[in-house]
Amino acid sequence: MAGVLVVPGAYSLLTLWLALYGLWHVRGISARVWQPLRAAGGRPIVWGMSAFAVLGVGMIVWHGDKASSFEAFVPVLLAPLMVNAIVVARPPAAMLWLGSAAGASLAGLVAAYQTFYLQVGRAGGAMSNIIIFGDLSVALAMFAGFGSLFWLQATQQLRLRAIMLAAAALGMFASLLSGTKGGWLSILMLLVLWAWLAFAHAHWTRRLALSAALVAAVVGVSFLLPAELVTGRIAEALAGGYTWFTTGKVTDGSVSIRFEKWYQAIGMIADRPWTGWGKDEAIQELGRRLSAAGVAGHWTQTENDLLQGGINHGVLGVFTRLSLYLGFIVGFLCIRRVFAGAPLTQGLATLGMMLSVLMLEFGLSIVVLGRNSFRHFLITWSMLCVGFLILAYLDRQRASAAAERPTP
Repeated sequence: MAGVLVVPGAYSLLTLWLALYGLWHVRGISARVWQPLRAAGGRPIVWGMSAFAVLGVGMIVWHGDKASSFEAFVPVLLAPLMVNAIVVARPPAAMLWLGSAAGASLAGLVAAYQTFYLQVGRAGGAMSNIIIFGDLSVALAMFAGFGSLFWLQATQQLRLRAIMLAAAALGMFASLLSGTKGGWLSILMLLVLWAWLAFAHAHWTRRLALSAALVAAVVGVSFLLPAELVTGRIAEALAGGYTWFTTGKVTDGSVSIRFEKWYQAIGMIADRPWTGWGKDEAIQELGRRLSAAGVAGHWTQTENDLLQGGINHGVLGVFTRLSLYLGFIVGFLCIRRVFAGAPLTQGLATLGMMLSVLMLEFGLSIVVLGRNSFRHFLITWSMLCVGFLILAYLDRQRASAAAERPTP
């Protein structure tokens, strides 16, 4: 967990390790995983993942896409085993919170080393794509920051809380150093939400003031960083977007090119709305349309999660991707209601929901479910939350049963 962004392939190693441990103890998995999850209200999570896998595989077979396309569904198929590993091993909750905090901290430290010492410009950790590094740094920062609220709320361990908050700050700092614009909106959203929850019993004016102060601090730090990382990229984005809307010309490799790709993708979906073009043909057709528009040489993906699903597999492709996200959001919301009044478990359910919300937001500027690292992180961290929630449910059931036993 600590090396997920700074050690090559660590995100897949975590998935495989949990799955292998869960496979070793697979006997009785239905009673340990499925029955408690269903009783706790988590069936939408199973439905969402099942729809994503079944429809996705079906569309790949229908279009005859490359065999490598099936790789997208490996984390989903391993998900029950990952949950089983958590339920069998019963690790302390600190594993999730401190593991995420360590990951966010290392991301921030490595990003600072790459940017200021190696002077590579935009930091990327050990990821193959800078945007992935910046976005997942925000996700780790979210777990660290909200862990300071939910995990440490009852114990009031100030030293640990300070460590968690510092880790969250380093994760957000890593995202800023990556120059990833897609994560900046998430940073501001998470800061406001954190302040609102941290001072839930305070007057709304105090919460609003703290939110504004945190946002101002991030903006201030942004102005202190090299211009090519934040302020320069914002100016370039605004100029590129304005030029595309007024003239239709692509003038930068970030915003205006995305607008052009999205425009062409909408036209492709309109031409084949139901089952799409198939993954391989969609890439070729998008490339042809971009070349015809005078924008040749760009990687032929839409850089938008839902639009990519639309050109690959039409309306069914969009539904397939939404089913996964909405399954997590609705499922964790149902579990949250079951655990009303329990801060730690409500926090886990809230983070499960927020992780999918973050991925949906990231998917506005990159094909999230088309990247191994994003898929592994989304599924693995969601299953970690599910596993700890099942443990909490089982513990509550045991405590309730013990309380109902007659005193000898």
